[in-house]
Amino acid sequence: FSYRPEYYHFEGKEDDPRTSFYEMGLQNSRGFRALKVWLSIRQVGRSGYQRMISEDIGLSRLMHEEVARHPDLEAVTQGLSITTFRYVPAELRDRCNESGVAGYLNELNTALLGHLQVGGEVFVSNAGVAGKYVLRACIVNWRTTEQHVRAVPEIVARVGSQLHAHMRKQILLTP
Repeated sequence: FSYRPEYYHFEGKEDDPRTSFYEMGLQNSRGFRALKVWLSIRQVGRSGYQRMISEDIGLSRLMHEEVARHPDLEAVTQGLSITTFRYVPAELRDRCNESGVAGYLNELNTALLGHLQVGGEVFVSNAGVAGKYVLRACIVNWRTTEQHVRAVPEIVARVGSQLHAHMRKQILLTP
């Protein structure tokens, strides 16, 4: 598989020659990433992939429904296996669009994401949707169950409530 264009300069000393790993594989220096996909398809087949993807989408829809039912959470979007939402204390629900409150909610959810990731109970990432800093749950792990999904809103609300109790002292919010 040897190919030595001008920009490949991997010469070593005669008594200590360099090993040119790029010469030892079909894709030059790239790993054979397609093997994982091929093996997975051989194991579960097309119908298996369809089933797993459908289950992930169903769990994402369930998460969106559970979040929408929670009084301190705002469901924002749901598409494919992704649900976005944010923590909005009930006392601020009617004031979300006020500029000071909107900024505070973005700060609160930013801090909330950090605490959730460090806490280890759930893992969500973030997204920005229409100027809102939101939490993003992307369900793609085949081991995720309805029980996991149903637990997320309470965990997020509990940690969000603790942060809000601390952070609200730092700003001027009147309930």
